[in-house]
Parts: sequence; C-alpha cells; structure tokens
Amino acid sequence: MMASALVWSAVAAWAVLGVYTSVTDLRRAIIPRRAVWQAGSLVAALLAAAAGVVGDPLRLAWAAVAAAAVGLFLEVAYRTLPGRVGFGDVRLIIVNSLLAGWWGVQWSWWALGAGAVAALPAGVVSLARKGRAASVRWAPGLVVGTATVLALRIWAAGPV
Repeated sequence: MMASALVWSAVAAWAVLGVYTSVTDLRRAIIPRRAVWQAGSLVAALLAAAAGVVGDPLRLAWAAVAAAAVGLFLEVAYRTLPGRVGFGDVRLIIVNSLLAGWWGVQWSWWALGAGAVAALPAGVVSLARKGRAASVRWAPGLVVGTATVLALRIWAAGPV
C-alpha cells in the first residue's frame, strides 16, 4: 500500500512536470532545466523510497540503467544532429525514462518511441509549412507518449 502511494506520487510529480514543460515549450521553445532536474530528483527519491518499501532496490537500479541508456543514446543524437534535438528534450526524456523504467528497461524505449510517434503530426505540419527550416516542439509529444506507456503499464501491472 505504501509503495503504491509512493509510485503514484512519482507519477503525479512527473505529470506536473509534463504539463509545465509542454506549455513552456509551446510558448517559449524551451524546456526549463531547473524544473526538469528538480522534478526528476523528486521522482527518483519517490521511486527509491518505493523500492525500499518493496525490498527490491534492483528495481530502482534497472530504472536508472534504463534512463542512462536512453540518455546516452540521445546525448549522441544531440551531439551529431545539432539543432534537431535540444538538450532540454534530452533532460526531459531522461526523467521520462527513469519513471517508465520502473516497470522494466524496455518501457523506457517504448516511452521514447511513443513520444516520437506522438510528435510526428506536429513535425509533418511544421515540415509542410516551413520546409527545411522546420522545427518541432517535442515536449508535448514526449509527455503524451510517456503518459500512454505509463497508463498501459499501470493498467496491466499495477504501480508496484
């Protein structure tokens, strides 16, 4: 019961971050670093507490491994595709991956993929309007994709 409440609290903290970063990205084309790291730290602390209550610290370790793997992949993308992926997007994806990784490493990758698919319509519209000068605000798509994966995992496996 306590572990479930901690995981639900982590999901709630992430949801607040998701709404905030999506609105900020749409309005100002930026994902605030401080907000992402503060919310990410809170999510990590809540998941660590849940892992402690459940007695399964490896579960948090695997979530951290998932976030690190996705983060490394996107760090390479950020460095090799300048202007296509912003570092705010990378930070947000790391937090998304940490939370989705709670249910298994593969869910972090699914969340990333679902986020890319969710952002695809906006990318197509931007490309049609601006051609090669097109840019995409990724945060809303990344949040919707991750929320979809989280909803499916919580529905299928429960919070813990």
